Amino acid sequence: MKIVTVIPLDKGSFRTELTYFTAKDVKNGSIVSIFLRNKKILGLVISCQDVTNTKSGIKNMPFQLKKIVEIKEHSIFRNEFLESALELSSYFVSPKNIGVASFIPAIFREKYDEIVKFSEKNKNTFSEKKDKKELTNASENIKTEKLLLQAQLEDRISFYKTLIRGYFALKKSVFIVLPTEYDIEIFQQALSKGIENFTFSMHGGLKPKKIIEKYEQIVNSAHGVLILGTAQYLSIPRTDLGAIIVEHENSDVYKMFPRPHFDLRIFAEVYASKINVKFILADTLLRYETIARKEIDGLSEVYPLSFRTNFDEAMINIVNPNPHKEEEAQNSSKNSFKIFSEKSIEEIQHSLKNKKNIFIFSLRKGLATHTICKDCNETINCEKCLAPVVLYLSRDNKKRMFVCNKCNTEKEPEIKCANCGGWNLMPLGIGTDTVLAEIKNKFPKIKIFKLNRESVKTDKEAEKITKEFEKNSGSILVGTEMAFFYLKAKVDLSIVASFDSLWSIPNFKMSEKIIQLLLSILSKTEKKLIIQTKNKNDPALLAVKSENLLHFIREELEDRKNLNYPPFKRFIKITFLGDKTESIKARQTLKELLKEYNPEIFSGFVPKNKNQYVTNALIKIETKKWSLPELSVGSSVDQNLKNLLSSLPPSFEVSVDPENLL
Repeated sequence: MKIVTVIPLDKGSFRTELTYFTAKDVKNGSIVSIFLRNKKILGLVISCQDVTNTKSGIKNMPFQLKKIVEIKEHSIFRNEFLESALELSSYFVSPKNIGVASFIPAIFREKYDEIVKFSEKNKNTFSEKKDKKELTNASENIKTEKLLLQAQLEDRISFYKTLIRGYFALKKSVFIVLPTEYDIEIFQQALSKGIENFTFSMHGGLKPKKIIEKYEQIVNSAHGVLILGTAQYLSIPRTDLGAIIVEHENSDVYKMFPRPHFDLRIFAEVYASKINVKFILADTLLRYETIARKEIDGLSEVYPLSFRTNFDEAMINIVNPNPHKEEEAQNSSKNSFKIFSEKSIEEIQHSLKNKKNIFIFSLRKGLATHTICKDCNETINCEKCLAPVVLYLSRDNKKRMFVCNKCNTEKEPEIKCANCGGWNLMPLGIGTDTVLAEIKNKFPKIKIFKLNRESVKTDKEAEKITKEFEKNSGSILVGTEMAFFYLKAKVDLSIVASFDSLWSIPNFKMSEKIIQLLLSILSKTEKKLIIQTKNKNDPALLAVKSENLLHFIREELEDRKNLNYPPFKRFIKITFLGDKTESIKARQTLKELLKEYNPEIFSGFVPKNKNQYVTNALIKIETKKWSLPELSVGSSVDQNLKNLLSSLPPSFEVSVDPENLL
């Protein structure tokens, strides 16, 4: 008899490993059927031992062993794919069952027996390159060619067409990983011409029957194929892959929002390294940490990285919605706050007159996103980095405080205006609802649409709104960055209602996000972009307008290096929510448990969430001490720290590479 350790391929299992028995010999990496809480599910075998070696352990077990229901003839998943999932589980401090299950589309687990039959038609597709290769957690030192591609979309598309033809000639396949269904649709239109029979789009928006149909076509194609899909569909076992490309690399969608916050870009890179195929990270502007890897990890370039924005300088107009002369500033009647400048109103009227569509970008409603001096009309900026400060409630919820979201500098509310020394400060915030009300007031007869997370709940609702907007010439769409995922046609005019309010987003990467945001808006704009701001000398804004981002990005990376920010340090954040007594205890637990790693323990800027206090702990660790060999040669995950983090109760949320520190 054999004792088998199995990882349940089910996110709902409370135990990451389970023990079963079988009379048959079963290899590591095999897929089996097991019963868990009277439900038949799939399991991944990670260990199999003869009962004679574990008799004493069996006697001491507080439960009765269950029998494995069925051992599948073979796994439809490549061992390297499963290894990658297990390594990501370690990196992100996640239970193994959640890790593996997260990287496999649910339909593949639910319809496993139906899908596995396809292998009978083409066993070569499922065969491993190494016949006797078993599933291990050990990493192989494979030197994979890793490349960076930073260029305009048209240039990237042209490169991909050549690359795909080259691999097809070599009888190899290409997988382009994309963040959203919308991106997949765009790339399919651009790349499938002439190779329609060998191009497949795979994403969760397809009906289950269609996914299975396409899966069968992919695995049984004797010809090389082009797969355009989300990262989970890397689980399709084509053993002839020549290249894996991560497109729109800077998209936030790659970072899974729910726990344990996996980064699908990292998964794709680890998997590409394990199967030793060319790996490319591509975007119009790569993430700053990715650009830095050119020096840190020795990544090569497809072409020299392009930092030019490729937009006509005249296309970008920077305007102050509330311009006042110094002598007028004393007159409160003339100092009333305006949401739109006269220039913006004129341009809106001009576009509407010509039956052209307009997009107005705004953040969600909420915070006082910037503050001005009512005496001289200047924006109150951080003394250290010049970003606008944002008004928050203090951590004890008793007073107000100013915070810089870029460098985290905090200021008491009794600050003076640096320009005139005045105390007459006025917090302002321009959200989507405020903008919408103003536009309706000024243009009551125009068809106006709204698109943000609060106004729509599903993709279909968002698509319906954007289609109606694009169909109605001479209409206005007021929306957040969410609109970029659904807008297909360019608009004549775009307006950033309040550039200064962008700094209200609590993210230490905010300057980078702002650059990416402006580039996204420009890519959706045909003729003119108006940026309303009182801080016309903002470095990020000037960098975009200069048409060359190289100097700005170099300075940003230097600042991150001086501040011990990523990519020069790895951030690991632990968050706890509880009542006052629990929070005090949690602080003490984190301080004592992690003392050798010098955690910074602090409250969230929003100190309470549903009557629970927010406690954060931040660990800054050398990147080589928390990485994977496939990402950086000579690196590993600090097992001592991993064990400490894994020992925390589920009420403590661990986030590796967090998007923000609040």
